[in-house]
Amino acid sequence: MRQRRRAERQHSGRSASPQVAGRRLNERQRQRLLYVAIAVVLVGLVAMLAVGWYLNSYRIPRKVVAEIDGVQYQLREALPYALLDAGVTGSFVPDQGLNNLLGDGIIERNIGEVGGDIDPGAVDAEIVRQYEPLPEGEEAEPPTSLSEEGRDFLDQFLDFVRVSEEDYRAWLTGQLRRQSALEYFSAEAPETTEQIHVEWIVTQSVTAARAAVARLEDGEEFADVAGESNEDFLFSDAEGVVGWVPEGVLQADVNGVLFAEGIEQGEVQGPHTTAFGTIVFRVTDGPSDEPLTGVMRELWAQNDFQEWVDGKSLGLQYYFTADDAQWLVEQLESLQ
Repeated sequence: MRQRRRAERQHSGRSASPQVAGRRLNERQRQRLLYVAIAVVLVGLVAMLAVGWYLNSYRIPRKVVAEIDGVQYQLREALPYALLDAGVTGSFVPDQGLNNLLGDGIIERNIGEVGGDIDPGAVDAEIVRQYEPLPEGEEAEPPTSLSEEGRDFLDQFLDFVRVSEEDYRAWLTGQLRRQSALEYFSAEAPETTEQIHVEWIVTQSVTAARAAVARLEDGEEFADVAGESNEDFLFSDAEGVVGWVPEGVLQADVNGVLFAEGIEQGEVQGPHTTAFGTIVFRVTDGPSDEPLTGVMRELWAQNDFQEWVDGKSLGLQYYFTADDAQWLVEQLESLQ
């Protein structure tokens, strides 16, 4: 009897072993499949991250967005310019940063035509002027280098705009070259030119301009109405007197209004809507040959400078797109 039971147990054990082995094999296969699936997911995630890094941090920043005079400009080169322009002006205009970068390159390559390059120490001197606190006392010598306090002010600015000192110095060099070129064109401007003498009232609404015209028609003095209604603080004084204005220096729509055919001296004109504002004006003298001075000389120089830059930009190839602008915006947002 005992021998028969032992034989039955042995037979039962032998018959169960294949079932257990099968279950273990299935479990191992499922584990392998799970590991493979996890590995595939991880590889996919890594691949996605790698592609994202490649697109956003490598390929897109290195995209050529402009080319001129055999020089290629990559998108990443425009970023410090855009950040610095935003830090200085308070507004972020993506393509303006690229345009300033291109303009600086044009000026650098042709600087000999507009008076020569800036002095080697000009950038250091400008940094000292902007960031070094002035010494106390009337007889104190102006600083010639950055103190620790001045260095702190510079570092705070660089942290604020999120650019390196190297990029800042390159941008500042461009600013100084522009200033030097403008001084050259100002010196080259004529001493006298034909001009008209203008008084105006500039408002930001047609309604306000019409109200000013009605007051003038009722006999009020131009200076009194301008003193209360004029919103231009750039070109005119408190009584609305702009002064002598040569043709072609103001923006095109304003210039077209002031120098239109048939304008009678002393007659109130307008309102005329322009990008500068709604203008009511009168010509009180001229046209006559008058000295070119003050803000009008500066505008003359700016126009000549821009015309010179435009002439040097004829071979420009521009590839900057809305996607490139969006990338610059995203970089700014990521730094805030």
